[in-house]
Amino acid sequence: MIKKWYLSTPMNGKTEKEIQAALQRGIDWVNNRGEEYHNPYNPANAKFVKGKVVDPKPISMLAKAIAPMDDCTGILIIGDRKSLDLSKGCIIEHAIAYHYGKDRVFLE
Repeated sequence: MIKKWYLSTPMNGKTEKEIQAALQRGIDWVNNRGEEYHNPYNPANAKFVKGKVVDPKPISMLAKAIAPMDDCTGILIIGDRKSLDLSKGCIIEHAIAYHYGKDRVFLE
């Protein structure tokens, strides 16, 4: 069975380039396994201040981002542990995956 991974990475306070680089690491990981992924990041929905993402409505953005998680078999959390522990969005995405029995993989 091919798995479909929801890509999760800290975004708030990161530049577009940093976000894209992290997500590309996740995409490469998934592709090397011959599996599928959902990338919730949409730069059109992000607000940038001095080149870094600032969530003007973080709960609304997170609600839209996690909806496709229903169709994923697991979550791939990309980033170092310290950044992940400080990311409210990643913590919530991980909690959802945990409580709904989805696979969880950390890619540091």
